Amino acid sequence: MKRNHVKFKLLIAVCLFSTLSVMAQGDGPRSFILLPKGLWAINARWIGLNQNMNATSTILVPKAEVKINVFPITLYHTFSLGGRFAQLSFMFNPGSISASALSVPPVIPLPTNTISANGFSDGFVAFKAGLVGAPALDVMSYMKTPMQFSLFADLRYWYSGTYDASKALNLGTNRGTYHIGFPMAIPLNKNMKKATWLEIAPSVMLFSNNNDPARGTRAKKIEQGALFSFENHISHNFNPKFWAFANLLYRFGGQTTTDGTKNENEQNILGLGAGVGYQFTPFLGAYADYGGIVSGGKTDATSTMWRIAANFTYTNTKKLKAQLIPM
Repeated sequence: MKRNHVKFKLLIAVCLFSTLSVMAQGDGPRSFILLPKGLWAINARWIGLNQNMNATSTILVPKAEVKINVFPITLYHTFSLGGRFAQLSFMFNPGSISASALSVPPVIPLPTNTISANGFSDGFVAFKAGLVGAPALDVMSYMKTPMQFSLFADLRYWYSGTYDASKALNLGTNRGTYHIGFPMAIPLNKNMKKATWLEIAPSVMLFSNNNDPARGTRAKKIEQGALFSFENHISHNFNPKFWAFANLLYRFGGQTTTDGTKNENEQNILGLGAGVGYQFTPFLGAYADYGGIVSGGKTDATSTMWRIAANFTYTNTKKLKAQLIPM
């Protein structure tokens, strides 16, 4: 009986370590691994950025120095849709931003002194569905199923955060963003206790127009081209609780156009990072990482990022305990 109880705790911890991190800096490690159905979870993060981009890291502002602190909170639920894995998510994103520059129209028309803003950065609603190797499994079946390749379709709508056109600096973007991705998870071994995963997530973000730009820009409309991303993570469990990971993020595109005139802010950047994670209890895990841009392209994009994430997961384990621990 005691052995089964230990097994229950171990397997729950192993299968529920995944966290959902969502920002333009990348979703974060173990965001694309198949999860059991019937989970309810909340993921809370702090992300600290020092860069020459806007609060969502989607618009490059070459001459600016921008400091951002955001605290994205994501709620999500997994379920079955026609026998396939499915997940609904909602994220809201409180935070603050400060910036300084000589003059960087049309995106952030800043004076020489530092200005700041508080409120909400852009958040999203999302739907993810399994395409290949992603059946909807209850926790018991999930624990009995060998790790396998999984491919998903990931659709998100990013809504604007706090925005006031009379202000030079805003956390929100005053536009909608459509995100289409096809993340995949590849197990590099078969050892659940010491799992090694490779995650690859190609995606594209399509932007609607900002038809009410900040007054200082003297612009009537700001458009933006598609922004393509390739996010990669490799992670390894040294034991069921402690794991480490490395990140790679490549992005290109996203050039803005102001009243028909193209701006010199197309992205072509490569970012690297690394961190560690720990599973404190079967349903509470956390990780921390540091990363930054190592190649900013012709536009000299720069960014450094600290991120701390905690994930709490709930699922009804009464039935599972009854199966694993005979009365």
